[in-house]
Amino acid sequence: MNLADALLKQSKALPADASAVTSDAIDLQVTPTGDFLANCEFLLEAPALATGELGDDDTMTYDLVASEAADLSNPVTLASALITQTGAGGAGAAAATARYRPPTDVKRYVGFKATNSAAGDASGKSATLSLRC
Repeated sequence: MNLADALLKQSKALPADASAVTSDAIDLQVTPTGDFLANCEFLLEAPALATGELGDDDTMTYDLVASEAADLSNPVTLASALITQTGAGGAGAAAATARYRPPTDVKRYVGFKATNSAAGDASGKSATLSLRC
């Protein structure tokens, strides 16, 4: 499952402080009464973060969210803490990836939410979500 479509990929700059950001949505083009049956999965890629971006014991947590709305309003969480990066040893956190296979009744629009637990500025880095088939 490594074939990717450039239209089914979203990147988003990470938070600049103790807050959260949500990516734009990937449109699966499923109807409210239909099922998503493609043999595909999402690949979430989190960048390496330096100490100034993620201090010791601070965390950057990534959730997958889905919504019936293109702006991802009123989302439901598909996967909570799919990736959690924790700063340690004055070195920040290593890059990380995770794969997630959506349920057959997934909502039409899917994205990710990144939440920073502290005041580190990670806005110079971006995480990426792509659909792989």
